[in-house]
Amino acid sequence: MGKITEKHTKTKLINFLTITIKLKIMRFLTLFFIVFYSLSNAQEKLSEPSKFIERSSYVQINMDETEKASFKSGLGESVEFYPCQIIDLKSTNKMNGMQVESRFIIGQQGMSTISARETAWIGLEEIADLIVWFENYVIPNLNDSAGKKKTVKYIFNCKELMLKFEIMNRTQIFSVIMNNTDFPSKYFWTESQVDNIPNVVKSLKYLQTKN
Repeated sequence: MGKITEKHTKTKLINFLTITIKLKIMRFLTLFFIVFYSLSNAQEKLSEPSKFIERSSYVQINMDETEKASFKSGLGESVEFYPCQIIDLKSTNKMNGMQVESRFIIGQQGMSTISARETAWIGLEEIADLIVWFENYVIPNLNDSAGKKKTVKYIFNCKELMLKFEIMNRTQIFSVIMNNTDFPSKYFWTESQVDNIPNVVKSLKYLQTKN
């Protein structure tokens, strides 16, 4: 009887250990897939210029000041679209892209505002569709109203940022929203400088000719 009880106890212990090991393996695999998915998803949100910069040991970025498009708000916020050439100084490989620099207010300390400055890239593979979006949906509506008590939104999703053009009654707003940002609820927007939107198209077309 004692041997049977001992054998039964050992069997229960083995079963318990087997279940415990299986649970730990399942937890490990679940954690692994979560991390893998997160890393893959983060990689998908990077444009080709950003991937190029990450792969390079050291780079040189030539920003064309003469062809940039700029927006500034009365609060001191700004966004600038720079046609750029990126050079891997080690391999001498080169890539063109549009760098978007955004400066926006994130808070206030006393009488002073606190601003953040963030950068995103638009790859050449995104530019053709972006030009179509501007020329077919945004620019034709710069002089139009949405109508009384009506709002129309036009949105373009780049890998690293979102561009949004809104018409609310007779008010028009252009917004540049960074995707990979430390301040998800803060971004640049302008109502007074929507007439500068065609300059972004000029910069995009200029970059296309450099490819």
